[in-house]
Amino acid sequence: MIYDVHHTTRYDYNGRVAASFAEVRQLPDDVDGQVCLRRSVTTDPGPEHLREHRDYFGNLTATAVIREPHTRLVVESASTVDTTGRPSEFGTAGRQPWASYTAGRSDPQDLDAFEFSLDSVLIARSAQLADYARPSFPEDVSLADGVVSLCARLHREFEFDANATRVDTPLVDVMSMRKGVCQDFAHVMIGSLRSIGLAASYVSGYLETRPPPGQPRLAGVDRTHAWVGIHVGGGRWIGVDPTNDQLAGPRYVTAARGRDYADVAPLKGVVFTDANESRLTVSVDVEARETA
Repeated sequence: MIYDVHHTTRYDYNGRVAASFAEVRQLPDDVDGQVCLRRSVTTDPGPEHLREHRDYFGNLTATAVIREPHTRLVVESASTVDTTGRPSEFGTAGRQPWASYTAGRSDPQDLDAFEFSLDSVLIARSAQLADYARPSFPEDVSLADGVVSLCARLHREFEFDANATRVDTPLVDVMSMRKGVCQDFAHVMIGSLRSIGLAASYVSGYLETRPPPGQPRLAGVDRTHAWVGIHVGGGRWIGVDPTNDQLAGPRYVTAARGRDYADVAPLKGVVFTDANESRLTVSVDVEARETA
């Protein structure tokens, strides 16, 4: 499948902004079986400086510097991505007993994954999270089967509620409420896996949404999405989406991978202004191309 992805973020300020500095992680790369055919980032006002580089985790990142005074800032990214190669099943990956995949093994290709088994800013390992994971990971179960079980349980036992949490809601509160959004579902699953010694990453990107039968497709109403990357050895990751209880297959587009949301926020930055209010508007469109 080939997707055209457009992501527009607009800030309207109630006062003059002297300068804006933005860090954009909305640039799909050739990862997780997908191939990026084109990508771009633009801003309005136009940037004095715009540079594409790789961050600490290897994610393509655009840094924009806007020094033209403004009361409105628009950041737009556009990409075309071929997701045909994204795996839609574990296949032979992860078929050994799960304990053989715990972090810290000697394979040089897996050393980079060790960091994804440790605590991060928004995800701390805990006995509570380990206890939540264990019913899905008896001693001899394979990594793949344990992950599928944990994903299904989380999807079943947690309620999707867009108003229940904020970006900074502590994980312990999410566990207590048993509700949240895709970010929370991903954080709970990652924390549970790390708490039993496995490496798991937070993946930010896009998911094609489909209208109900008989309803027209509406442009601009898609959202960014988050899911979990499961390290299966040999430098490979398999994406799993606990929000929707499925593997992150060809309908998904990876934008960035980190330890948690704090590492891969789609857009963050600094503004220099006397304005005391701003209004944020986000529009995301993920459109499949017709293929022969």
